[in-house]
Amino acid sequence: MGSPQYGQLVLDGVPISGSLCIEAQSLLWSRDGRWLAAQELVSWHGDPTTRVVVFDTKRRKHSAASPPRVGLGNPTRFERGELLYRHWNQHAGERELSLDISGE
Repeated sequence: MGSPQYGQLVLDGVPISGSLCIEAQSLLWSRDGRWLAAQELVSWHGDPTTRVVVFDTKRRKHSAASPPRVGLGNPTRFERGELLYRHWNQHAGERELSLDISGE
């Protein structure tokens, strides 16, 4: 397993994330291509703190984000108005969580 690679999210040559901390391997497109989800590094003081973010690719803007949590959050799939993602940390293990995107 390689180390995570973080950078700015650029779509069609235009940055759509202000952050330089989007994890490259975590990118997940919705089936219709409207949504793009990713892991964003919030801090790395001891253990990493990440959140899952969703971008509206039609509007080219940040749309939703999970709360920052110690550990790694990775998007897994889009379902009716929500993004499902896995959150893992060394103390609690792995669990599946959801992020509401229905209001967009």
